[in-house]
Amino acid sequence: MRICFTALWLMAATVAAWGASESKPVATQPYEITKDHYDIEVMADGSSIRSREESYRVLNAVGIDLLHERKFAFTQGFEDLQIVAAYTLKANGQRIAVPRDSYLSGYGQSSQHGFQDNHVVSVFFPNLEVGDSVVLVTLHRQLVPWFAGRFDMRADFGRTVAAHDVRYAITAPATMPIKIDAVGLEGGVPETLAGKNRWVWQYHNDTPVAPESDAVAEADFMPHLGVTSFADYADVAHAYYERSHSTTAVTPAIAAMANQLTAGIADKREQAKTLYDWVSTHIAYVEIQLGAGGFTPHAANDVLAKRFGDCKDHVVLLEALLKAKDIDSTSVLIKAGTLSFKLPDAASPHAFDHVITYLPAFDLYLDSTARLAPFGTLPYQDAGKPVVRVSDGTVAHTPTPNSTNSTVLAATDVTLLPDGSAEGHTRISATGAYGINVRGLMQAIPAGKEDQFFRRVLGPGAEGTLDRGDPLNLSEPYVATADYRIPNAIAFPGPGALPYSLSFRPFYFTELVAGNLPASRNTDYVCLSLSAVEQLKVTLPPGVRLISIPDPQSIKADGVRLQTDFDRTDARTLAMKFTVKIDHPEESCTPEYYARVHAALAKMTNLLRQQVIYRGPRENEK
Repeated sequence: MRICFTALWLMAATVAAWGASESKPVATQPYEITKDHYDIEVMADGSSIRSREESYRVLNAVGIDLLHERKFAFTQGFEDLQIVAAYTLKANGQRIAVPRDSYLSGYGQSSQHGFQDNHVVSVFFPNLEVGDSVVLVTLHRQLVPWFAGRFDMRADFGRTVAAHDVRYAITAPATMPIKIDAVGLEGGVPETLAGKNRWVWQYHNDTPVAPESDAVAEADFMPHLGVTSFADYADVAHAYYERSHSTTAVTPAIAAMANQLTAGIADKREQAKTLYDWVSTHIAYVEIQLGAGGFTPHAANDVLAKRFGDCKDHVVLLEALLKAKDIDSTSVLIKAGTLSFKLPDAASPHAFDHVITYLPAFDLYLDSTARLAPFGTLPYQDAGKPVVRVSDGTVAHTPTPNSTNSTVLAATDVTLLPDGSAEGHTRISATGAYGINVRGLMQAIPAGKEDQFFRRVLGPGAEGTLDRGDPLNLSEPYVATADYRIPNAIAFPGPGALPYSLSFRPFYFTELVAGNLPASRNTDYVCLSLSAVEQLKVTLPPGVRLISIPDPQSIKADGVRLQTDFDRTDARTLAMKFTVKIDHPEESCTPEYYARVHAALAKMTNLLRQQVIYRGPRENEK
């Protein structure tokens, strides 16, 4: 899907890196918005002219890095962009214009003409110093509307950036049915003149606050402005259907491929799984935006022939293959690119950035672009999200993983040697959404770089080998093994505590349980559900004794349970087991929920820090 956004408001995510974990005033921010005036004239056919004047003052060196270059993208043939003025405004009032012959033009993110016709213009501001401002005046024309006769726009105003003079003005024909969703803004009283309606809104944020850790996307709760002529999300679904339904035709090539892949398989669910697995692993994902390609998929037959496509193309190919086997499916619009869990009140196609598949017969959502997702399993970024099913306009939610279907088990045997080194073997077994994460981790480790990976997770000098299995085999569970050695893992004869880094695991219990455990929260935050288990057997060298072992304990909170078990099987062997089960009804939790469970989460964090104490033989015992 085409992703549209408004200039530097999305830099708020970058600014977050300089803030604290709780919502409080930001001590230092990279820049501030001194002026942002936007004037939009909407035509009856849905086209528009947008003029904008914006000014940003640099507050520190980070701000220079963020503001010294601005990029603008538009689709040739559909849009046109004119940079009316661009200059650096020095703190002493001097203007240093950006020479027009220094603008850089290209295509797509790489400035190479490829699968996109997004034209990119880069503007570099000269002699930029702390206290200076960058000023831009632009004129954007939507020559051909993405949807004929329709207009929509959305602006989100982040709280992490100081904004002192922000104004949005929109003029549209009085005959155009406009719906408005304005939150946290001033103004907005419509005026009618010469057959046109005009609205003006103001916004300011003089005291920015830092975002909270793991917070949901600010779009779910920040001040925003949505203006649309779409009646509702069923209307959006219908508009997308009109663009896409003809692309799913079952051609002879589609039918032949469907029959070939499902030969000998009679069960419809198994047929669907086979077709999904093939599309996931054989159709490369390539972002393609040609003309209105941000909203219009290519024909399924062409995608099959080329063996690549974007999310929309994956969906139409899978739909055509399923249709060839008389299995019904529909495209599903979803916002997967951010941690957003709410649909804007003003219905818009731009509320979505991704397309997946829904099978009504099995009540299953599929994302073949996830590539590592087994049939019927969605990655966490797709889970618990509001969606619109294109076939009938139904607004629904994708399922939320739980501790039964999203699991990871790390079973490790570690032998400690007299020289203090450790030798370990780990077997990892993972399923569901967390299994996708583990598959991705294993696939991302470059061949021949395993030792670097082990040194990062187990400490200096560590080395080892991985048997990653086949991450692209989408059967459950996914299994991988690791064999490793850690020099100087422990100090003998001691006394000392067994270090946490003795075992290899693709997770950290404290992060799963409580994240960074802020004192309080003021906004909703992401809270994943899963089951994580570590089984660890440690064998000590001869003469080394265990002198203190924690007692088994269990702590429960609302939706979270931690169990620790310790079993001394003989004088030199200790078996430990740590189990975390987390079940939340949704992918996000509220500040009120966090206040209820904070004390219990703190106890869990402390419990996970308990230590096993050992001591080697004294000199007179050797």
